[in-house]
Amino acid sequence: SIQGCKKSAVYVVYTRWKNLKKTAQMVDGQVGYHRPQNVRRIKVEKHTERVKRLNKTKIERHETVETLCKSQQDRLDEIQRQKKQHFKQQQKIKQQQKLQEQHEKELRSYDRLFQDPNQMTAVSEQQATADASAAEAYEDDFF
Repeated sequence: SIQGCKKSAVYVVYTRWKNLKKTAQMVDGQVGYHRPQNVRRIKVEKHTERVKRLNKTKIERHETVETLCKSQQDRLDEIQRQKKQHFKQQQKIKQQQKLQEQHEKELRSYDRLFQDPNQMTAVSEQQATADASAAEAYEDDFF
């Protein structure tokens, strides 16, 4: 307020927004509190030297609605780009895990053991002999 700017020390009031009480009979700018014990008042001294130094470094920007919309759109585009990049990384990790699982499944599978049809011979293809020479030949071939 204007009166507060002219004073050398003012009280700053801290309270939660739920504690603020505003009724229709109150004047503009006037507020009350539901629970006064939840209000914190702190006395703050005005340091004119500090205020003057801060005012010298203050930069005021007068931005138009178009520039504000453009900056907001740029920020949203950057967020969207980061989300897409994160999603692609997650997909890549999932794909690598899937390939790893398939490779492990192939290593544990018995399907690749008997792929060559010439490797195994059926019993019906064995030639029967009077002695055990056919069995010995089969065993020698097996080892």
